Amino acid sequence: MSKREWFGLAVLGLGSLFGFLLGGMFGLGLAAVCLVIGLVLVVASTALGSPHSTTPSAGSSSKTSLLVLVKEVHARPQRFGKFQEIHNLDQSDLQFEIFVHCWLVNDTDQPFGVPRIQVSLTRSDSSTVVLQQLCGDLNTWSVGRLRDELDCFGVRYLQAASEKMTELDLTDPLEGGATRQGWLHLQAQGLTPKQLRDSSITLTIFDAAGQTHIGIANGPHQVPGRIWPLTGRQAKLPSVPESSPQSTAQA
Repeated sequence: MSKREWFGLAVLGLGSLFGFLLGGMFGLGLAAVCLVIGLVLVVASTALGSPHSTTPSAGSSSKTSLLVLVKEVHARPQRFGKFQEIHNLDQSDLQFEIFVHCWLVNDTDQPFGVPRIQVSLTRSDSSTVVLQQLCGDLNTWSVGRLRDELDCFGVRYLQAASEKMTELDLTDPLEGGATRQGWLHLQAQGLTPKQLRDSSITLTIFDAAGQTHIGIANGPHQVPGRIWPLTGRQAKLPSVPESSPQSTAQA
């Protein structure tokens, strides 16, 4: 608090005290004069930039802020490129295709770029594993959904359907106030189904200003999840494709 503010508060206090002690019209007039002088001193001190000023600095107004949400996590157990059923939650001879659905919101009015992202997995013993990211192949996968449908008789029912997966694209800067969502495809091995199910998945966003933004999805996760390769694109997968239910039925 500046000296001018202290002096203004002192004038206010003394004016109230003497006005109360003297009483009458003279005391009331003295209190009114001290009130005006004290208020003028306090307001003038604030206007001139006292430590109580709340005007934000240029540096604080330019800070970026990104909201990061990990909406869902699916893990697909595989062995030698084929889907593998889980017989034991503690088996450690599986590889996992992990799919993470992300949602980003830029809650500022300034665009900023995202040069790098990282997805890590934290086990229950607090050990952390950085997951390997695969890019450019999500057009060969689909996610299963249950849709709430209404037939011509007004009866509601659940319809199973597959939904295409769009990769999270951060090539272009995220505009101010804009949102962006998409999927990330990752791989992990050396984990048991139980460890993966109960782990926490952390998405870390590194922006162009050098700041980090984090979104965490705690378990349990969907192991196995509802992710399947698209039947018409299985021949383009680098790994050995698995037989789909349709092709098995035709055979």
